[in-house]
Amino acid sequence: MRQKTPFILAALALVAFALPSMTTSAEASAKCGDRTKLIEKLEDKYKEVPVGLGLSQNNKAAFEIYASEKGTWTVVMTMTNGLACVMAAGHSWEDLPKQLAGPVT
Repeated sequence: MRQKTPFILAALALVAFALPSMTTSAEASAKCGDRTKLIEKLEDKYKEVPVGLGLSQNNKAAFEIYASEKGTWTVVMTMTNGLACVMAAGHSWEDLPKQLAGPVT
């Protein structure tokens, strides 16, 4: 019976160390709420402003990209019911020159 005790303690220790990282990942992926409050947080806390937007192909969601002068960026999806979700965020944002495709000849 005593031989199993170190194995059980080691397994419990591994689980204890793994749980915080799993919780953090789950929390990070679930950032949804009222659009107005979410945008206020992006503007106030991260100094991010809108730099681009577009509608989904089925017109059921709008996607906006917010970026700051420091290079942080966030992609926000807003659904027709007003619920907004952070879809992605990161750093090292760079504005590129605008290049739109012209008519096909």
